[in-house]
Amino acid sequence: MSNPHLLKILAGLPAAFLMNAAVAGGSVPWQSWSDGVFQQARQEQRLVLVDLSAQWCAYCRKMDATTWQDSKVLAAVSKHYIPVKIVDEEDPELAARYRDYGRPAVLILDADGKEIMRRRGYMKPQWMEWMLQAVVQEQEGGKL
Repeated sequence: MSNPHLLKILAGLPAAFLMNAAVAGGSVPWQSWSDGVFQQARQEQRLVLVDLSAQWCAYCRKMDATTWQDSKVLAAVSKHYIPVKIVDEEDPELAARYRDYGRPAVLILDADGKEIMRRRGYMKPQWMEWMLQAVVQEQEGGKL
């Protein structure tokens, strides 16, 4: 992206708008792990959704093609979560921290990085949507 005018326009857009635009396009707007993710989660009062995957993992690819493309899952992610993807081959040091969790695995963290829950293995889209909604409802004291 070398167009300076487009870069200025994108830089001025709120993160929530960009996230909603990505969701409308049918994909989760994954971010890389950073302190900024947790700052954003605090500012926007959201949870952090972490997808642990690996290039060698067939069920990770299946989740990318099905679960993470589902419109209801995308809506839940867009409304309540800051999505972060950790791919073993792209960030081996960070992936090593969560090696025992298996692949694929999904973590939900609060804005301070405290683990709220984890789920190992492939999740069908409807199961993922239910889980994402249930965690939010639990965190909000049933006021979803």
